Amino acid sequence: MNSKILGIIVAIIVIAAGVLIYYEFFDNGGTVHVKVADAPIGASAVYITFKDVYVHSNSSGWQNFSVASKTIDVLNLTTTNASLFGSISLKAGTYTMIKLAIVNVTVVMGGQHVNFTCANGYVDVLTPFTVSAHSTTNLIIEFNLTQDLNLMAKTFTPSASMA
Repeated sequence: MNSKILGIIVAIIVIAAGVLIYYEFFDNGGTVHVKVADAPIGASAVYITFKDVYVHSNSSGWQNFSVASKTIDVLNLTTTNASLFGSISLKAGTYTMIKLAIVNVTVVMGGQHVNFTCANGYVDVLTPFTVSAHSTTNLIIEFNLTQDLNLMAKTFTPSASMA
């Protein structure tokens, strides 16, 4: 009877060790939280609807990640209260660029919701970032709305940087 219990205990230890070894040596992915923020301007709200995320690395080229669309009022967001757009899982490594698809831009001016035309349908950030295995990388993409919005022409030409 004791040898049976000892055999079960040894089997559990071997299985647990196998899972731990797999996690430490073979599962080399990490999580990236993509957040957005902005510097202040003269409108009362700037709603941007984001959809997909595109990530580029020199080793694997472009990767497309489908993320549920989300509308965020970026006007009063800063690096300390940035809003989470979405999370994606990436292999550990260095990435050279990230793009966010923009499907709609609405600016509230004088109490009126005004649809703006987005110049190219996405914002790209050319700042490299690194994803480490078994960790979370927070990317805060900061807009410059005073530069990006043309209130007279009702156009949005996104430029952003990594904060």
